[in-house]
Amino acid sequence: MALTEETRRRLRQTYNDARRRCESERCPIYKYYGGRGVEFRFDSFEEFYAELGDKPDPTYSLDRIDNNGHYQAGNVRWASKSDQVKNRREYDKPWLDGNTHNAKNYVVVHPDGHRENITNMAQFCRENGLRKSNLHATISGKNAKTHKGYKAELV
Repeated sequence: MALTEETRRRLRQTYNDARRRCESERCPIYKYYGGRGVEFRFDSFEEFYAELGDKPDPTYSLDRIDNNGHYQAGNVRWASKSDQVKNRREYDKPWLDGNTHNAKNYVVVHPDGHRENITNMAQFCRENGLRKSNLHATISGKNAKTHKGYKAELV
């Protein structure tokens, strides 16, 4: 299928942005890409496009499958925002040290009584057909004691 001029322009911008993140020290986010060794290994826009093709949806963006790897054939894809969030690398967050207000560790008591440690309540709720706000409300117990038989506790 032939690319429209607008689609080609947007894909070329994606290509140029990824390349700049890896190669230009003047890029504000270079330190997270080229500054930590990530390389842009496509020799041309045509090679880049042959690897990725069209975006499946305008909300998708370029993602490295192994985010410690390079922008190269076999390690790039179009990904949704939620896929990219799941694929983030771990990094130190010193501003959270001692911050119990933003605690992300919970114990969930299942309807059968077994207890599970979780760190991502939203993901847990998606996987178990629960509403995050309702499960979160079980922590204080004021508005709800349980949600569909589940109860959450802060660790």
